[in-house]
Amino acid sequence: MVGAIAPAFVRQAFSSSGELNWFTWEDYAPQPLIDRFTKDTDIKMNVTTYSSNEDCLNKLKASGGKGWDMASPSIAWIAAHVDNGNLGVLDPNKLPHLPNIFPSFMKTSAELGAQRDGKWYALPYDWGTEALAYNTDHVKLVYGTASFGDIWKPEYKGKMLCRQRSSMLTTGLWMEREGKLPAGTMRKAYDDEAAFDLGYGTAAKYVIDNKTQIVNWWKGTADTQSGFEQDGALIGETWDGPIFQLKNQGRPYNYLAPVEGALTWFDSIALTAGAANLDQAYTFINWSLQPEIGGIVSDNTGYNSVVQGFDQHVAASFKKNFADAYPGDAIDKLWVQGTERPWFLAKRQALVDKISAA
Repeated sequence: MVGAIAPAFVRQAFSSSGELNWFTWEDYAPQPLIDRFTKDTDIKMNVTTYSSNEDCLNKLKASGGKGWDMASPSIAWIAAHVDNGNLGVLDPNKLPHLPNIFPSFMKTSAELGAQRDGKWYALPYDWGTEALAYNTDHVKLVYGTASFGDIWKPEYKGKMLCRQRSSMLTTGLWMEREGKLPAGTMRKAYDDEAAFDLGYGTAAKYVIDNKTQIVNWWKGTADTQSGFEQDGALIGETWDGPIFQLKNQGRPYNYLAPVEGALTWFDSIALTAGAANLDQAYTFINWSLQPEIGGIVSDNTGYNSVVQGFDQHVAASFKKNFADAYPGDAIDKLWVQGTERPWFLAKRQALVDKISAA
């Protein structure tokens, strides 16, 4: 394990205001993490949250990247943020703990747009998936046969929870496996508009034609949890973190990778273009790249740290959740989502609007 940040490095943060402003996901700044950061560095953390990548992109674009020092968009969206001038360039020399990140995550992040022209605009911060969530009192799923297609079974009519844009991708992957779409269509859709029109168009029509299956849409963690706890959802396609949080509270839910492969995303930590507290931001980023801090992130969010050795600092409940969700060869079958370019985002949003209005 890499040791704690040296006092000399921490004290560099005091050259500015002693505060740090983070624009991040609604469950990415749990109080134990913030309290530990303030205790270790004496820096006050101010947090503003969003519940979707669209929200993050639009608000940073509207502000010209000002108002916050750091943001945490998904890696697949970094290219869009850079195109809009939302993010600043990171200096790796100011991050001595950078080698703690799994090399494979750095490579994947670079390929997905975190690095451009040799410059890093974001670093991987954590990763998670979208897969099958279900109420174990009413639904029985088994790894190896559980499929994204299960959410469309007639017995779950009016009891299924999903979100518009993900429902198209998961339905498309299920259709590929069923032979209703050519194999590889949904992967090609990130780079080829004809493949997008075929894959997403076909899936969107299916979602619209079967909309009575859906009890509600989710946008973020709160919507996901209330969908199951209050709206009566029995099954759905969701992020892993919200379900793990409920499971840790003793609620009757489980999360499982399907045969198509769990949709996998990487979220980032990045400097905004208008960051005013750079020393503090670099202090936080470097501080977060310690295995022990990675364990705090994972235990309190349900998502997976990108820091090597974090798994030695997590609770037994986290290890059990992970084992239950990704048994067998599930990790080998993770379906990493591609770079979402401006044309892709625009076309997908048009279909999201069409589904919402149906």
